[in-house]
Amino acid sequence: MGAAQEAQACLAFYRGLGRREPLRGLCRALLAFLQKLQQFAGGSVKRCKDKNLEEALLLFQELSKGLWELDDADVLPLVRCVLAFQMETTSSSSSFHKLEQIVTKLSEGKESLVAEEVNKLMSSLTEYKQVLSPGELQTVCMFIEESSLGRHHWRLSLDPLLLRVAATLNWVLQDPTARSGEWSYVTVKTCLQLFQAMPKEVSPLVWSEAENSEILQSILGSLLQVTMGQTANKDACLLASTAVSMLVNTAAEPERGARAVLTLFQLVDQGPGELRFGELKVETSVLSSDGLARLMLTRGLLGCCKKEILSCRLDSFAPQACLLLDVLFPAVWAVSEEQKDYHYYRFQVFSLWLQRVLECLPEIRKVKESRMLAENSELLHRLSQFIWNNAESPVEGASEFIRSSFQHLLEIYRLECHRFEDLERPLYEQFLQRIITMPWQVKARYFLLCAILPYVGTEKVLDTYKDLPQHLLNCLSTNHLCPAASDVYKTILQQQRKQWIEGEEPATEEELAQKWALHWLPTLASALTSPISFLQSNASNYLLVWTLRLFPASYALLAESCSGGDSAHLRAWVALLNGRKIITGALPLGGETLERLCCCLHSREDNIRLAALGLLCCSPRTNQALSEVEVRLLKEFLPLNLNCDSSSFRQLLQAAVRKALVRLRDSALSQLRSKMQSKATKRSAGADPEGALAQAIDFVEWLLQLSISFLTPGSNYQRKKTALLLLAAVLETCTDTWSPARKKGQPPQNMEALLSWARQKGCWDFFSRSNLLALLSCLQDSTNEVRELASELLIRYFPPAFPEPIAVALFERAQEAVSSPRVQEAEAGAVLMKTILQKSDGSTLERLFPEGKAAATLQHRGLCFAQYLLRMLQAHYAMACQDLLQAASTNPMHGVMVALRRCLLEVPEGAVSILKGEHVQNWQELLSHLVTLLRDISTFLLGVLQSRQGPNANQPAAAPSFADMVNAIGSLIMLGKGLEQQDGEDAILLSEEHNLILTCCWVSVKEIGLLLGGLVEKILPLAPPAGAEPLLPLTVVKMAARVFQEVLLKCRHWGAVEGCSMGFTKFCTALLNHPHAELQAVPRTMLAQGLELLSGPRSSSITRRAAGFPMLFLCILGGEDPSKARPLLAHCIQTLLALANTPLPQNWDQTLDLPQVSALHVLQTLVRGSGLGTALLQYVTPMMALLLKALGSSSWAMRNAAIQLFSALAARVLGPKRSRDDSCAQDGVSPQAFFSRYPQLREILLGELHSALETAGEPEGGRFHLCPSLHAILTLLAKLQPGADGLSSVSTCFLEPLLQLAGNPIYAVRVMAAKALVPVVPTAEYGKILLRLAGDLAKRGGVLSHNMLHGRLLQIQALLAYAADTNCSSPDAMRSVAHQMEGQFWLVTPAQQCPLIRSAYLQVISLLAGSCTQGFAKRFREVVSSELHSFGPEQKARSSELQVGSAVFHQVITHFLCKEAASLAGTERVGAVCLLLQGSDVDIQSAILTWVIEGEEERSKDLEESLQLTLLENLKSVLQGRRDKEFLKLYLEALVHLCRNPPSQAQDVFHKLLGPAAACVDVLLSMVETESPGPDLLFQALSVISLLFVLGSKLRDYPLLERWCVMLERCSRSISSEVLRLAAARSLKLAGADVVQSALEASCPSLLSVAVRAVSLYKEDEPNVFAEPAVLSRLLLPFLLQLLDRVPASTRLCEFTQRWLKATGPSILHSLQHCKHWWSQEAIAPLHMKALGCAKVHAAVTALLVKATLLAHMLDGLERTHISASEIHCTSQELRSELVLVQELLAQHGMAPTFSLDYGITDTRSSVRAV
Repeated sequence: MGAAQEAQACLAFYRGLGRREPLRGLCRALLAFLQKLQQFAGGSVKRCKDKNLEEALLLFQELSKGLWELDDADVLPLVRCVLAFQMETTSSSSSFHKLEQIVTKLSEGKESLVAEEVNKLMSSLTEYKQVLSPGELQTVCMFIEESSLGRHHWRLSLDPLLLRVAATLNWVLQDPTARSGEWSYVTVKTCLQLFQAMPKEVSPLVWSEAENSEILQSILGSLLQVTMGQTANKDACLLASTAVSMLVNTAAEPERGARAVLTLFQLVDQGPGELRFGELKVETSVLSSDGLARLMLTRGLLGCCKKEILSCRLDSFAPQACLLLDVLFPAVWAVSEEQKDYHYYRFQVFSLWLQRVLECLPEIRKVKESRMLAENSELLHRLSQFIWNNAESPVEGASEFIRSSFQHLLEIYRLECHRFEDLERPLYEQFLQRIITMPWQVKARYFLLCAILPYVGTEKVLDTYKDLPQHLLNCLSTNHLCPAASDVYKTILQQQRKQWIEGEEPATEEELAQKWALHWLPTLASALTSPISFLQSNASNYLLVWTLRLFPASYALLAESCSGGDSAHLRAWVALLNGRKIITGALPLGGETLERLCCCLHSREDNIRLAALGLLCCSPRTNQALSEVEVRLLKEFLPLNLNCDSSSFRQLLQAAVRKALVRLRDSALSQLRSKMQSKATKRSAGADPEGALAQAIDFVEWLLQLSISFLTPGSNYQRKKTALLLLAAVLETCTDTWSPARKKGQPPQNMEALLSWARQKGCWDFFSRSNLLALLSCLQDSTNEVRELASELLIRYFPPAFPEPIAVALFERAQEAVSSPRVQEAEAGAVLMKTILQKSDGSTLERLFPEGKAAATLQHRGLCFAQYLLRMLQAHYAMACQDLLQAASTNPMHGVMVALRRCLLEVPEGAVSILKGEHVQNWQELLSHLVTLLRDISTFLLGVLQSRQGPNANQPAAAPSFADMVNAIGSLIMLGKGLEQQDGEDAILLSEEHNLILTCCWVSVKEIGLLLGGLVEKILPLAPPAGAEPLLPLTVVKMAARVFQEVLLKCRHWGAVEGCSMGFTKFCTALLNHPHAELQAVPRTMLAQGLELLSGPRSSSITRRAAGFPMLFLCILGGEDPSKARPLLAHCIQTLLALANTPLPQNWDQTLDLPQVSALHVLQTLVRGSGLGTALLQYVTPMMALLLKALGSSSWAMRNAAIQLFSALAARVLGPKRSRDDSCAQDGVSPQAFFSRYPQLREILLGELHSALETAGEPEGGRFHLCPSLHAILTLLAKLQPGADGLSSVSTCFLEPLLQLAGNPIYAVRVMAAKALVPVVPTAEYGKILLRLAGDLAKRGGVLSHNMLHGRLLQIQALLAYAADTNCSSPDAMRSVAHQMEGQFWLVTPAQQCPLIRSAYLQVISLLAGSCTQGFAKRFREVVSSELHSFGPEQKARSSELQVGSAVFHQVITHFLCKEAASLAGTERVGAVCLLLQGSDVDIQSAILTWVIEGEEERSKDLEESLQLTLLENLKSVLQGRRDKEFLKLYLEALVHLCRNPPSQAQDVFHKLLGPAAACVDVLLSMVETESPGPDLLFQALSVISLLFVLGSKLRDYPLLERWCVMLERCSRSISSEVLRLAAARSLKLAGADVVQSALEASCPSLLSVAVRAVSLYKEDEPNVFAEPAVLSRLLLPFLLQLLDRVPASTRLCEFTQRWLKATGPSILHSLQHCKHWWSQEAIAPLHMKALGCAKVHAAVTALLVKATLLAHMLDGLERTHISASEIHCTSQELRSELVLVQELLAQHGMAPTFSLDYGITDTRSSVRAV
């Protein structure tokens, strides 16, 4: 019997046994235990199963002693039941182990009974069987590994087990399917378990002549076949090699084991033959030719072979030879030099070898008398070479192995030096120098530096490596280098502290901090106060914590450096406080600290506010209560930060608040326990816990209400998402819901006590009706994130079933939504359906599906929903067949498909329920009908787009063009409207009907792919009950395959292709990994058909008209198991390479796809696809050779495809980009690492370079010879990063060809050759190469071509720029280069007539400015300044003949002067720049303005102020005299850029220029009103206008303000472009708050009108997710009430309010009554549910409440002044009471939560700015 049947029988037995009075309690406990076991077996989530099993174990431990009272017959059912469960959990080691604990307890006193039952079960596995199944083998393995009784049984029954295992291995190796699947793996695993667990029993069979075992010979032979590559399962190969090694370990004498290993390697090296393994003789053949057998065998021996065997002396070898050094190392080295597709294992084997050498070092010394790692030894050279060559390997996991290898090597060397008394130890110095010469961007250098630090000492490292602090800061600016830099810093600090503490005199903490400060304080302080937020954040997270931990007294020193008031110092100060609080647990909030913290909480910068919030919320102890100050600050902070548009801000906000909630919860639980204990001991506690408890309860309740209040559709996406995140944090921490998906963060065990206490206080009603309705409104949101999060909260935390009326109304709303043509609304309906499915019970289902009350399917809600949705989809399809236009607008099919996908695939318990025996047939029928229907729909929709009439019409070979689709849909629309097709001009825009049909077709096709793929992925692995047919038969699977094939081959819409591809990848993955061969053959057949279609002749285009054709190959190949061999990938790549290399025909049709072009496009898709990962890296070399050849093709299509393949291949081999800049030094790998990974590629690239040099001779007939592949090669080389190797490096062979390319006549080639030279030259040789290049420059009058001269200068500039960026050249070397370049001064003088050469020389001297002599610098500046002297403001624009490159030369000079003025300041230099800005040359002025906008250098304060004043003073003249829009845009943008923080001088100048400023505003407004300046210029113009309003506080020209508001209104319309809307937003941000504030402070009606116009710009804009008129109206209410309070003081305002009251008062009262009546209806109608999710309804209700509040306030004021309002038939008090009732009624329906009229706003200016 199975476990379920045993459990039922056991329950029945003990119920009967429990009728006996003495055994009633024991049987009751046993029944509880058995029920827990049943729950464990029936669970679908692993954490739930583990939880139930853990509880069952605890129950059994409590009752186990009572079992001694029972007889064996009474215990026997329990034993059988537990063992049955254990037999069914052999696939889970954790569950099996827990059940084994129960069996062990059962064995106490009943050992013979339990052992007998175990023996019966084990015997049944092998009895009457020759070949064991995978399940039986897994059971044997688990019992051998975990069960003592099982292990004992198999020791006694070893021979029959070995016989079955041998037979199984032979059978598996003969069956191709079993050989490559799980069967081979688990069989080999069984052998390994036997050899490992029973060495004493196995040993005689191997090493004794008397016990020669033919069975074991067979097993050994099979294992060797697996190791040699007989199976494609790589995991099985690894286990087989380990099993063979375990067999070696059974040797009683190490020498015999060593001889066996030696014969194994001889077999691998010499070929087929007889193997003598102990007394076993095996005939075998070597099948693997790729070195994998040697690798696997070496890995197995190194991983588990005994060290006595590894270090054993070999008699047959030379003297002092041992297995580890003389046999295994040659194998390791041979493997390390092979370039095969198993790089991870290469590194692992190398690291393992060093590890075993370190472990066996004492034994090796007995064999080897000399040093292994002598200074000039070949072994040391090879080990070092491997480490340096692979330090930058991109292979995943390689860095860890290289690091561990380096550590092992250092330790072995240390021990050797210690033994031989070598005190110098020169290897450490060599390694340190080698590490330092590596570029700072190489991540591996920091791991290696950490490893060598303990051996050389920190002082040595810091003295030798002067640039280490700066390089660490560079790393902190680069995300992937941060952990490495942190490790180095931490290691150095740990070593320094240890060294200083262990010194002669013990140092105090203050003295230690002072010592630390000498080395690190400037570095850390500059990082913490850096304006670069990324650097600042990483310094706080990585460096600061370790500093405070290791040197606590450094806090005072750091606090002094963070005392500034700017944002950088505030951020650093908060980080410092945070670090101190984490370490000490205390944060005194008072006085200056509190004031500064409040300043940080209200900062404009997100990171400062988040840091301050984290400071409030974090604590080293989770039960540390929040102080009253912290709670108050949190309540002030959270409402003001719900609207942030940064996703990371919201996530970090939630994380911080969650920490605060955990503190509140844990501290409250602690207080509650103390309170209970004090009551139990009848003593009074020292402090009343009520206060702390009340504070925790109140804050959580406040946060709950705050979150719920902003879940209405009237809130924007940002506020709603933040509110949901906060609500999730509340429910996660303050409820007792156990979440199986989380490993940590489960509720405390005594959470129920706290919940009860809170509910007694009337708080924490988390699951109230109003809260439920608020979340249900979020399910109808237009954004997926809000819907998903709300659904997750409802499903996880709320009660199991919705109230029945709500569920019925929600279901009707979901039906309506899934039938919507709008994709977002249909997706919302699908989420509603899934949520209703998971929150329904039996009674709800009867209400939802009254027609199925008698059906058995109502007992299964998933099947019930699926059948209903299937019928709904059939109805939609039937309507589409009759009238697609009508169906697309009323019943599109995609919404129901989404609902089906979510209900079938995303409900966790669905898979388990599908396999319930009573409904399997219903599920089979449903799935078959569903796939058939999806096929019909797909065929129909693709036919509609192809204008096919009926299913039997001829199908075209390719998808229609977009024009054909438009015509087909047009005919369909005419047919649907009953009109005839009219010939006429094509419409520019598609009609609404076209859009409806296109949306219906493409979204439905996409959903078909996702649904089919998900179904196969989830359903196919499910094993149906015994005797039942598969849930998805082969015919159904093939039907789905044809659907995918049709869509991918005949679809052009990329969204549909992408969605279908996602489903197809899941489809292929499920099939290729399925054990049945006929299912595996389906994607293989599709691949073969695709390759045949690709290479065959065609009459039409496929790749141009079907974007999905290459995706067909990617999806199939991506489905192969990455842990196994990829035969399909290898076959496909080889076929594509062969096809692409086929010569083109003589005459080809350019309108058709060439097979060669299609092959290149497919290769590009495969390379770009992330699913194949590193599997394609072994094909890089042939693909690169192919594309370089294709670049020279005569076909444009071939060249275009080759360029795309090159782009994809470069991105793949160089790794992901880590910066936006293409030339960033942090990207790429060094040439040494790159060409070590692809050694053959170097020869290919070098050959192409030499070919390019040969063809690039003198032009013939005025035409140059261009090598097509040259630019690609130079681009690839330029993307590498420099290495630290010497001139003997593998990359220096490129040096001479690149130097020769400096004279290439093509400008772009010279530029790329200069860039490519940088990584080719080793960083240690920069100085020599620069001197060589500088020496090659021609003297004045010398003979050197202009091209060569220009190319040389470009190369010098590129090398100098990198050297300056990385500081890799010494000052002496730079001075030598500068001296050489000073001798070429003529290159910048007019004697050199080429402006480009002069520009290049000028840029070179700019890089050498710090190394040049003062005399040269002065002479150089005079020449440069004189060049621009004629462009001053007093000079007229000179007319000279146009010279190529002159504008570039002037721009370079201008940037040089600007940089000089920025760095050196000085009145003369600053004045010269300002004069040039006022000059007559547009190019020079544009250069200055561009430098201002893009300038990354820090500008001096004098220069910035002078430029501000110059721009302001000349603004009017520029506006009046300039017609160049591009220059004007630059000018205005630079002005806004500089005046972000205008100095006081700018304010003073502006006050003097109020008249001209008003004129400037008038000109700008006229320009944007009457002209068409373009969106970019209009953007800058509006920004400058707002800036002028802000700068001129006295500039209050109300007509100008009125015109400004009108312009903003025009730009903010929803139909305006995004640039214009952003312009309006930026203008409002700059000046809106000042205008509104002035209106509040002044009494001028015109200004007030302008302010109202400005505020009205914040209106609802549906495409704008930031719009939230309901929230804005609530925010404005306090200001309006303040204005009403001033009404009595003004007769005019009083009259105005009375007129408003008469005009609108009655309608407000009527609307209020109507609202009250409509929402007072008892039944929840679907219309109520729809209104619940409608933003317009919420906005109208909120506006009504605000108007009613204003009306009540007005009535109150009139009553106080005894003025009657006859039109209003109620008093203010009556109106207020009515308003409160309506608010409460709406809140009950989840519509408008009540809100206080007193917002506590005192600072109206800050409130306006917050808006």
